[in-house]
Amino acid sequence: MQFSFSSFNRHFLAPFSAAAFLGWVYFLVSSSALPDPVAIHWGITGQADGFISRDSYLLVVAPAILIPWVLQTLFYVVQKKLPIIRNFVGAVLSFIYWMLFVIMLSATATQIGISSAAQSNFPISLIALLLILIPFSLWFSLAFPSIELGNELVVKLRGIKVLSVPMKDVETVETASMSSWNFGGLGIRVSGKTLAFIPSKGEGVVFSLRSGEKIAVRSKQAGEVASTALAKLGG
Repeated sequence: MQFSFSSFNRHFLAPFSAAAFLGWVYFLVSSSALPDPVAIHWGITGQADGFISRDSYLLVVAPAILIPWVLQTLFYVVQKKLPIIRNFVGAVLSFIYWMLFVIMLSATATQIGISSAAQSNFPISLIALLLILIPFSLWFSLAFPSIELGNELVVKLRGIKVLSVPMKDVETVETASMSSWNFGGLGIRVSGKTLAFIPSKGEGVVFSLRSGEKIAVRSKQAGEVASTALAKLGG
């Protein structure tokens, strides 16, 4: 089973970048390279409108950058028996970590050497990126999934492979009626031991894995997909 997600990020890149960033912030605070107070919030135009004392700045940014990494690491330890769910949630937490990292890095860098934080301007390009990122994420996660069956079960969204599982790891296959009530909403969802791709209400295919996990995928040809999968499993 695999997601396009490397343990290198979790074990080395994320903790190293967090330590380097927090060390840098500590240096900036202790050397008075940042204004006092420091801006921690900007409006839609990029103008600072929320402030905190310089001495408290590290206490604000440290939890914000460490919590996603700690949660990701803990989830990997706790959910060893659920590799699909573990990898998916880990990838989401990793995305959140790097998004916060870029935001805080930019927010800090714009205030170095200025006398008043009110003079700082958050990069408009980054604001635009963040405003685009949210609807793009919804557009991607709510795409109707496609299923490919070969030596692997492959799920694609917008033509991009988001999940692949060797067919030998699939134990049973069945069709099921799927709705947002079953999984707590629409899109890519995690519910218990199930990873679901459900852009809308309707028939879908549920693949039960030997790990105890399930992959539920909305499909317009649920019966045909299930029959093909069962044939490959010899059932």
